[in-house]
Amino acid sequence: MTGRFCYRCGISEEEGGPLIEGLCQVCFRKENPLLLLEEEINTELCQNCGSYRKHGTWVDPETYELEDLIFEVADNALIEAIEGLLGEKVRHYEILSMDELERITELSVGEAVVAFEPVEWHIEYFPAIVTYGVRLKARIHELQRELHDEKKHVTVYVRQTICPRCSRFLGGYFEAILQVRAEGRPLGEAERREVEDIVSQKIDEIMRKDRMGFIQDTIEKDEGLDFYMGSKGSARKLAQAIRDRFGGTINEAYELVGIDRQTSKEVYRTSVSVRIPKFQRGDVVTDRHGKVYLVEHVDGRGIELRNLETQERERMDWKTAKRDDLREIEYETEEAMVTSIRRDEVQFMDMRTYETFEMRKPNVELEEGEVYVLIRTGSDRYVEGKKEVE
Repeated sequence: MTGRFCYRCGISEEEGGPLIEGLCQVCFRKENPLLLLEEEINTELCQNCGSYRKHGTWVDPETYELEDLIFEVADNALIEAIEGLLGEKVRHYEILSMDELERITELSVGEAVVAFEPVEWHIEYFPAIVTYGVRLKARIHELQRELHDEKKHVTVYVRQTICPRCSRFLGGYFEAILQVRAEGRPLGEAERREVEDIVSQKIDEIMRKDRMGFIQDTIEKDEGLDFYMGSKGSARKLAQAIRDRFGGTINEAYELVGIDRQTSKEVYRTSVSVRIPKFQRGDVVTDRHGKVYLVEHVDGRGIELRNLETQERERMDWKTAKRDDLREIEYETEEAMVTSIRRDEVQFMDMRTYETFEMRKPNVELEEGEVYVLIRTGSDRYVEGKKEVE
C-alpha cells in the first residue's frame, strides 16, 4: 500500500509525522505562521500629561518617570499588536517571561504563550525607539507533535503628540461651570477653604474615570466660587460631594453657545449650581415655636443645634428644619462675670460697662467669679459658655 506524502516537500508521512491538511509537521508550521507582527510599530505619547492610547482610548500612565513611561507605552503598543494576531486559530494566549516560555513544552489546541523583552533602545530624544525580541509558542491542531515556536524582532517608535484632553485644556475649553453659593449670604472664608479642599480631594478620583473632568479655571467672587470644568459629569459629581458635606440644593441651567461643525447639532454649556444652606456654625436661630438655638454643626444630613434655654442638643434633618421654619435672628454677644448665684437667679456684671443685671438661672453649671459669653436676642439673654482663656 502506497503511503501518503507532504504535497509541499514530498516527505513521507512515516518520516515527517502525521500529515495535517496534506502537510508534514514542519511544513504545516511553516504554512501557518502565527507571529505575523509588522517589523515596525508606531505609537504616541502625550507630551503634556503622559497619557497614551490603549485599545483606542487615551489613558493615564502608571508612572511619570520618563524612562519607565516610554517603556510602558512601547510595551502596550506591542501587546496590542500581538492581540491583533489572535483569531480562530488562537483562542487564548498568555504573556510570560522568556524563562517561563522556554520551559513550555505542551499546550492545548488553540492556546499560545508569548514573551518579549527589549534588546536595544534609544530613548534620549523623540521619537524614542525600542526594539524587542518576541517569541511565541502555540498549538493550533490536535495532530501537532511539536509546538509552533516563532521568533521575531519588532521596533516600536514612540512619538510625541498632544492628546485631545490637553488640546482642549490648553485651548481654554470648558463644558460646564460649577457655581458654589450660600443661600441669602456670601460664602464664608472657612466654607470657601473647605469647598476648595473637597474639590481638590475629589477631582483626582473623578479624572481617573473621566479624562475630561479637569478644572480649567477657578474664579473667586464676592458671593462664592466658580469652577470651570471640562465636562458636565465632573461638575455634577463635585456638586454632589459639596452637597453631601454642607446640605443644600443643586440646580442646572443651559446656555446655547454654538453649533458643532461636524454634527451640526446645537452645543450647550451647563451651569451646575450648588446652593448650601444659609445656616453656619455660630448662627443663632429660632423655630416656629419660638425656641432659640445656637448652630453647632452643619452637614449634608442636617443641622446640630443647642437649645439655649435648656442647653440640650438636638439634631434636625433638612426636611424637619424647613418644616419647623428654622430661621436666623439678630443677636449680640457680651461678656459678663458671675457675681452671685441664688436658687432661681444669677447676677452678672457686664465686663464692658460694669453694670450688674439678673437673669433666670440657666440649666448650666456656673461659678462665681468666672466670665461667661452671653447671647442677647432682644431683651433675652442666654449663656453660650465660659469665656476661653486667650
